[in-house]
Amino acid sequence: MKPTAQNASRAVDTKTHSILIVDDNHLLTQALRAVLVKAGFEVETFDSGLAALRHAAEQRPDAAIIDIHLPDISGLVLTQRLRDLLGPRTPLIVLSGDTSMETINSLPHVGATYFFSKPVQGAELVARLREWIDQSKAKMEDGR
Repeated sequence: MKPTAQNASRAVDTKTHSILIVDDNHLLTQALRAVLVKAGFEVETFDSGLAALRHAAEQRPDAAIIDIHLPDISGLVLTQRLRDLLGPRTPLIVLSGDTSMETINSLPHVGATYFFSKPVQGAELVARLREWIDQSKAKMEDGR
């Protein structure tokens, strides 16, 4: 049987997407991991920004969720470094309880795709991740 475009498209749709979570709050990290794994994502978690950056350089994630306040480097600095490493298409979601205008205004400058304030609703996060990853993959296939 010869593969068709429809079959090839279906194969792409069922690929497991990898998500990098960087947050030093272990309870939140485990809750996010459970929600995302249940939704079919492959998840790697880190409580250190530098360790997450090293991992992303070796195994590029399809998206990342980053806390602003990390023990080793600022989540904003990590977001900028991930943006530089992963390029403009990879969704980088900043997650924090810090909703100050200074923080929110800095997000576009570091390359953040979106900001969620804590606590985040799991269903909304999953829906947005799927949407952004699909858009990112479509742009890559179109060469944009």
